[in-house]
Amino acid sequence: MRRGVSPHESGHRPAGRPALAGQSVRVAIQYTSAMSLVCIITALPAESRVFIDALKLRHVPLRGLRLYASEHYLLLQSGIGKLNAASATAALLQTRPDVTAVINAGIGGGKAELGSVHLAHQIQDAASGRQWYPHLPPQRTVGHMPSCSIHTLDKPDSAYTDGVLFDMEAAGIFSAASTYLSTEAVHAVKVISDNPEQGLDAITPELATQLMQASLPAVRQLSDWHRAAGRHGNDDSAIEQYHQDIIAVVRHSVSDAHQLRRLLQQHQTLTGKTPEPQQLLPLATARKIRLHLQNAVQAAPLRYEL
Repeated sequence: MRRGVSPHESGHRPAGRPALAGQSVRVAIQYTSAMSLVCIITALPAESRVFIDALKLRHVPLRGLRLYASEHYLLLQSGIGKLNAASATAALLQTRPDVTAVINAGIGGGKAELGSVHLAHQIQDAASGRQWYPHLPPQRTVGHMPSCSIHTLDKPDSAYTDGVLFDMEAAGIFSAASTYLSTEAVHAVKVISDNPEQGLDAITPELATQLMQASLPAVRQLSDWHRAAGRHGNDDSAIEQYHQDIIAVVRHSVSDAHQLRRLLQQHQTLTGKTPEPQQLLPLATARKIRLHLQNAVQAAPLRYEL
């Protein structure tokens, strides 16, 4: 979300303690199918309303969380800020292991057209510098939607920059969700709510809900892609073999090995190929290989075209 919509206007109450495990199981049986469950995470009612209406979601009585559900979707309303977003996301994923993908949907500020929809290829916590790189879907999945880097802020900022969007929750969501889900299962879709021509002061709950309508097709397309991948399986055999070949030669910790696999997947998605072995193996350390792949991913073209 963006700072123009206040908690008071939204009617949001801060999240409390997560529900007990037994309670979450009862809710899962009543409301969802365990086949492929996508959780949309928003900050406020102004962002949530579009999905609640379009997907026919019902409120779920899960202690400490503002949660809505249908057979194939959950919607978690986390509250404002990365700490609320992180704690709500972690509580949900801990009590709902049936969630297979997370999509953070909300408004954000940037140097782009008001109401335009963007898919994140990078998320950065502006305070800590920590970064995440979602494993993007094939280009055909989301058509002409541009991608962006999201900088999650603790305070308002209007220093708009090309290719960068500001929000207040994405880094918290990715920090928590990456503990439970792989990078192809966590995404952020943002709608431009303020830019150099129309600033933060113009944002109202009504405007936020109106703007969020544009994000609905993208969220549905991403959800369909996750479900199709779940049914047919991802052909990662070549990446997995390449991954094993690298770690057999260059020492990787468990954490290093996970990061290597995710970066190889990201590189494959963006460029259509894996890097040449002779580019990576001479680097000799896990850190140098990781930095090389991160630089290659950042340099790849990231605008989706049909």
